[in-house]
Amino acid sequence: MFQSRTTTQCREKEIVWDDGVVFLLSLCPKEGKAEELKVLCKEDAALICPEGQINVQEPCFGPQKYYDAREGLTYEFGLPAVACATAVYQHKDWWVRPAFVRNLSELPDRTQMLLFKKAEVYFVLLSVCGEVCRTDMCGKDEESLLIRMAPGAGNRNRLFDLSLVIAAGKDPYRCCERAVEEALRYLGRDFMLRKHRTYPEMFEYFGWCSWDAFYHQVSHRGIMEKMQEFREKAVPVKWALIDDGWLSADYEEKTLTGLDARESQFSEGLGSCVRELKEKYGIEKVGVWHAVMGYWNGVKEGTPAHDALQAGLERLPDGRLLPASSADKAFLFYDRWHAWLKHHCGIDFVKVDGQSAISLAYGGMKTYGEASREIQKGLNASAALHFENRIINCMGMASEDMWNRPSSAVSRSSDDFVPNEKNGFREHVIQNGYNSLLQGQFYWGDWDMFYTDHRENRCNSMLRAVSGGPVYVSDKVRETDPAYIWPLIRKDGSIIRCDSVGMPTMDCLLADPVTSGKPLKIWNRFAERYVVAAFSIHREEERCEGVLRIQDIPELSDHKWLVYHWTARKISPLEESCEVPVNLAFGEAELYLILLDRQVQLIGILEKYIGPGVIRRLWEEKDAVGVLVTEPGTFGFAAKRKPGQVLLNGRKCAYESMGGNLYGVHISKENSVVELRF
Repeated sequence: MFQSRTTTQCREKEIVWDDGVVFLLSLCPKEGKAEELKVLCKEDAALICPEGQINVQEPCFGPQKYYDAREGLTYEFGLPAVACATAVYQHKDWWVRPAFVRNLSELPDRTQMLLFKKAEVYFVLLSVCGEVCRTDMCGKDEESLLIRMAPGAGNRNRLFDLSLVIAAGKDPYRCCERAVEEALRYLGRDFMLRKHRTYPEMFEYFGWCSWDAFYHQVSHRGIMEKMQEFREKAVPVKWALIDDGWLSADYEEKTLTGLDARESQFSEGLGSCVRELKEKYGIEKVGVWHAVMGYWNGVKEGTPAHDALQAGLERLPDGRLLPASSADKAFLFYDRWHAWLKHHCGIDFVKVDGQSAISLAYGGMKTYGEASREIQKGLNASAALHFENRIINCMGMASEDMWNRPSSAVSRSSDDFVPNEKNGFREHVIQNGYNSLLQGQFYWGDWDMFYTDHRENRCNSMLRAVSGGPVYVSDKVRETDPAYIWPLIRKDGSIIRCDSVGMPTMDCLLADPVTSGKPLKIWNRFAERYVVAAFSIHREEERCEGVLRIQDIPELSDHKWLVYHWTARKISPLEESCEVPVNLAFGEAELYLILLDRQVQLIGILEKYIGPGVIRRLWEEKDAVGVLVTEPGTFGFAAKRKPGQVLLNGRKCAYESMGGNLYGVHISKENSVVELRF
């Protein structure tokens, strides 16, 4: 349990954990400022709310002093004897990534979450973007942090907000959740937890995006050529996203000029392209990309776009026309555009990019909390009204964006997939995996598109199996390889999607996978089963050696398990006393399915990463098990007794022993019934 107490120094407070761990808070006041640290302690969490006021200058109607918009109020946080820790920090204005530090002096600026362990207890420090202020952490020295709570706007001589949350416990994943949970409850935003959001049904299906296929040269003709390829290869694409490059814009000034598509590449308009996608190629949902500002630098004055959207625009001091920083006017901007896209063009969803530009554009004029919250309210209201919350948030991982989206459920959790970057997968998997410790408390992560015809295609494909979010590709015309799609999806185009958000296993949480020499393992749940994907991403391009243990995932304790090795097609026991070796050459990946150790365990179609995802009905009788399998392929099952007989659609059929207690039955038809008799 947490407790707080004031020390003999009036500007210092101690936060004590029940095992004796002590954190020391101390203010860094400047002359003329009266500041106080308020601490609210709960059983497994502590909330820190600084309060500061700059004394009024006499005469009171004369010039006054205010808190610096970027520096705000600062205080120190003492953390003695932290040997290693993992931070999630904002390394670009748009994106966050992990940092693995050996002491606190290495902690980077704009850290949003810090995870470390003392004895058997994990601790999480969470920076909060509250009603007004945004908080950031950075290292001060080897045993202390500097905490900055800043408003982002001037003319503030009083600051008070929720700044920091500490959570503790033996389950690190629950600690991350508890920290966010307590912060949102304090702010009155409990509804913003991921578990209270609705995942768009559209993203249960496989999709395609135009970006890496065409970049800014996307066109009606090119899109149809790609759709024809999918048809010829029998790949069931159910949704398509037309990314940047489609809209009418001044591409030099980067301003929006019209609501319809650019005529040079869509001569018959956006609506014609959408109709052909749906009517000829059976694409059920079509979406378009747009920037949160309209285009990157807003809307161009004196254009059709300006005429249509001006009721929701605001002119900044630098002359740019951007969505207004009040929710009602911001809603007018998005509502009028989205209504036109929906009713005139048949658009079903949007990807909204560049979202962290909000605080950059309105910096100094609006607080972190105010500007982002108002524009996100307007955007989310419009997306809910017109697209049933079908929206992909992108380039919006800054704290003020993450804490202020009221309803949208899907957000990018990494920088872009970049096909031409050497070892690009390394950064991609690290960002998506570790960022999910924080971002995954708010949203399902969009782990971005990928190429199936690529040197890292196998790794990218396996990574999507454990993401828990959308799965889509962006290969160029004639370059899609279905072999890296089919393990992820069913015949109807639905993806076999995990239940939660993929995160690193416990043994990987505090270890840099680029230097540790051990595989990075990402885990997720699928019903009563668990899925682990392991990747070799060592900096020296060497083989990685590690193990898979029950202790890697807290939820595995108190049971005996079996591990199915996807590539090797073998079964291993997983108990408290045993370890499953994980040995991978550089750039390799492996996927493991963890199942309860039963007399009979159904693995499903072995060609799928998550084979149980094709089992639709199951019944059990004495000495018999029956199952409906929706997909053709090799149906695998583990049995402690060899079956006396196997029936396929009511007829006796052959089955093969695949080593140990693993057996397989070849199924050639969809919706086949397999019956195992012992």
